[in-house]
Amino acid sequence: MKKNQGFSLVELIVVIAIMAVLVGVLAPAYLRYVEKSRKSSDISSISDIISAGEKIAVDVQFDLAAANTLVVTISGGNVTYAVTGNTAATTEWTDICGASYTCKSKEFKESAANVTITGTIQAAGNVQWQASAQTIIVTYSPDFKTKWGL
Repeated sequence: MKKNQGFSLVELIVVIAIMAVLVGVLAPAYLRYVEKSRKSSDISSISDIISAGEKIAVDVQFDLAAANTLVVTISGGNVTYAVTGNTAATTEWTDICGASYTCKSKEFKESAANVTITGTIQAAGNVQWQASAQTIIVTYSPDFKTKWGL
């Protein structure tokens, strides 16, 4: 009858070394993937906020004129939004989207300082958007620029 003695110390060290190499190779790729996912989530959330603003702009309840503008501000990763000159529309917008949004990605928090996206209400009822600093958002998502005409 053979006695079961388990693994030797050398075998355990070899297994631990192999695992350390795998973690060393895979961890940076995983962290890049997580950050990319966070950036995509931030872009999607900002796009949803802008979309909700457009719905507010065309809502007859608020009767927004061309004098009103929709303003989305990204400062230090915090996104706030308001309708100039119309508190009721701003309240409705915050009811739809929440009081504000905090970006989750590290790059957005660090590099997205003072970006203002302004929506001007046109006579035809549509909204034309302009960004004060396109590079921050557009670098992360060229589709965002195309979708909102920035």
